[in-house]
Amino acid sequence: MRKIAVLSSKGGTGKTTTSINLAHGLALMGRSVLLVDSDPQNTIGIVFNVNPEKTLCDLLLKRRTSITKVREKLHIITSGGKQLVDTEVKLTKKFGKEYKLKKNLSHLEGVDYIILDCAPSINLINVNVLTYCDEVIIPIAMDFLSQIGANQILGMIDNISKSYNKNLDILGVLPVYYNEKRKISLETVSILKEFFKEKLFNTYIREDVNLKEAPSFMKTIYEYAPDSMGAQDYFKLAQEVDSR
Repeated sequence: MRKIAVLSSKGGTGKTTTSINLAHGLALMGRSVLLVDSDPQNTIGIVFNVNPEKTLCDLLLKRRTSITKVREKLHIITSGGKQLVDTEVKLTKKFGKEYKLKKNLSHLEGVDYIILDCAPSINLINVNVLTYCDEVIIPIAMDFLSQIGANQILGMIDNISKSYNKNLDILGVLPVYYNEKRKISLETVSILKEFFKEKLFNTYIREDVNLKEAPSFMKTIYEYAPDSMGAQDYFKLAQEVDSR
């Protein structure tokens, strides 16, 4: 079972879009996938139009949650929305607060991939996610501020690996909103290649308005626009992740 966090310290980097479409892409390949929303915005529950009784909040505090099937081979755990903020406060008073997610998911079986969509922040919930996961995907938009955000995430990953999870590693850095006709895209990718080397995915997620439109129809990119660049790129990413 592979446990992958999708993480960025900056909003607007396609983090949730990546989590949803990577997870569904892997499911379409026949892999059994659990997608976990650890962001108070609760976007994953909204996109899949589900509002289960129990959420990530219950998993962290009570060791029980609702796992909802949303597509063939794809299940989700929703975040609980704003309640997750209160959950984080309660977690700070718990013994072993950094290990709650790892402990409470320790008996999970029958899953090939767990994809965890993280909030764009450095908080206790994300510490729990990184303590549980083995791999991290870092989406980076084609701008300078996203590069700064990536550096912050690298620092967080380094701290977690030293303190709580020595197995944590970067699976890959993912360029998103890529447009080969724009100088900023070419310059950003050039910097990423130099800095991350083999950690840079071969797949780039190109700009595609369909990726922004699909969630409003409660669909993944494969359902909304199966022949689009977005669908092609995210399925290619799923294949690359599966082969790494």
